[in-house]
Amino acid sequence: MEDRIAPYKICVFGPGDAGCIIIREACRLPEFEIVGVFVFQEQKDGVDAGTLAGINPIGVRATRSWEEFLAIDCDVVVHAALDSPATPPLSTYIRLLDAGKNVLTTHPYSYLPARDKSFGDEIKAACQRGKATFHAGGLNPDFMTQRFTTLLTGLSNDVKRIKIEEYFDCADQKNAGLLKVIGLGGVPDETIDENSPAIWYQKHYNYQMIQHLGEEFGVKISRIGGDKQVFAAPQDIIRPVMEIKKGETGRISYTSTGYLEDDTPFISITITYFFDTLMRPEHLEPDNTYIVTIEGRPSTRTVLSIRPSYLTETKEMENEPAAPAYFTFAVTILQAIPVVVAAPPGFKAPDIPVVHWKKDQRKNVGKRYAEH
Repeated sequence: MEDRIAPYKICVFGPGDAGCIIIREACRLPEFEIVGVFVFQEQKDGVDAGTLAGINPIGVRATRSWEEFLAIDCDVVVHAALDSPATPPLSTYIRLLDAGKNVLTTHPYSYLPARDKSFGDEIKAACQRGKATFHAGGLNPDFMTQRFTTLLTGLSNDVKRIKIEEYFDCADQKNAGLLKVIGLGGVPDETIDENSPAIWYQKHYNYQMIQHLGEEFGVKISRIGGDKQVFAAPQDIIRPVMEIKKGETGRISYTSTGYLEDDTPFISITITYFFDTLMRPEHLEPDNTYIVTIEGRPSTRTVLSIRPSYLTETKEMENEPAAPAYFTFAVTILQAIPVVVAAPPGFKAPDIPVVHWKKDQRKNVGKRYAEH
């Protein structure tokens, strides 16, 4: 593949918190150029993309018009709009792909066997009609669980158990409604309904990753179960985004576990949301974001800490208001763009390392999940 001189032209579909981080970082790097933005709110229509992202204007006006948006010449559309039971993104993906737009989504559609067969069939058919590529990437799913954890198993044989833990301090967030959806500020002994948004997101994101890892390792996952733990605040916690009173939920953990045929737990993913340092788990250092524990021969534990700098004491990244751990999400998206653009039309699966632990190293040598 020859080196490229021209910057990659990016359109952002849905400049919310995540989309705006992508805009800011793409504008900072010479290899990328923001050329279009699709918005949903009338008050954002016609506003400069830079203004929406909190930086200087860049001369690109946002639009609510599909006709205008599809007419923009770009290398890739980064889809960062909301994905929920009420707003499924499939029809949007199909419309973009049919128009010949490469689609890089931030949502968990990287392992099609975890979805209804019709979903994958429609995506792949649209890719062929539009001669375009579809790829789902980001920090997690994609980087942490499917790529990084798989790589770490390369240090062990006889893997018996994998635990992936993610921690997120929500005190500096701006969307109180979202924090309430995930359970913060609620009554600890209230059971979150099985159909609640928080449980839906747990299944929507974590279950597909567990199924995917099972395939890569040659391990049959017989079932996946979900659980949660809640911890009450010992005192009132007041931050700009919201107030959590003493006795209300100040920390909540959602765990998804994939079980083997003998009902032994094999892979678990736990995501813990806590509100301020008072509710941070005792074993956690301030910058710890991910902990991956692999029980095998030998066993390993990898702690991933993320902060603005390890050379200085700066508390924020330069010209970037987002927390470093949240910012890494945009990094993974931008780094995937050149590969997506270079890929042939069709569904592009995650770039899983081909050398890692497997239940039987004689099987699927040098292979990884792909769609044809």
